[in-house]
Amino acid sequence: MKKVVCSSILLCWSVFSLVSAQKSDLEIAPGTSLDFDYAEYELYELQLKNKTGKEIEVKVEDKKTGEFKRGFGLGPTGKAVVMVERESKITLTNNSSKMGKLTVVVLNANAQWQDTSGMQMVDFTLMNTSAKPIPLIIPNVMNPNLSPFSNSGVELKMGQELLFRQGGKRYVLLTVDNTIKNGDKIDVAKLLKARKKELGLK
Repeated sequence: MKKVVCSSILLCWSVFSLVSAQKSDLEIAPGTSLDFDYAEYELYELQLKNKTGKEIEVKVEDKKTGEFKRGFGLGPTGKAVVMVERESKITLTNNSSKMGKLTVVVLNANAQWQDTSGMQMVDFTLMNTSAKPIPLIIPNVMNPNLSPFSNSGVELKMGQELLFRQGGKRYVLLTVDNTIKNGDKIDVAKLLKARKKELGLK
């Protein structure tokens, strides 16, 4: 397994091309970003595991225009799955003063995708105000694991469901609608507690 120490986006990109396309251990220097993609895949899922102890910013952007597609903050010890189409790249940014350490795994190179172009999108924040991680499922987008006392920014289409799993079953936690505005902050821990009570779950 090779490790990539990132001192600049250009350097990281050229070195990263030498790393295995299935699993990679990455290091991102403080205050720098890493751009990369797997151009051989039409569509793929990446599992990201943050070992930094500090938040890492994750963005999916169009490779040609730089247009923002989706993104979130990966908590200090967070784990998430994000989908990336061939026309896009993924950018990991380490804004901390510590060396960023992540493991990246390609899970599915034939993932299903729903085109969100032309759809109304909402940019808001998922807050975990509890002392426990909260794993969520956002179908066809990503599966973030919200770290304790963390904030994760997301941009999702109207009608997008956010799910949680309990006892082997999936339940709807939240559906994005016009009650959610750009810039809103949603207390996921509080919402999850209320939703479980509503569903009669422990």
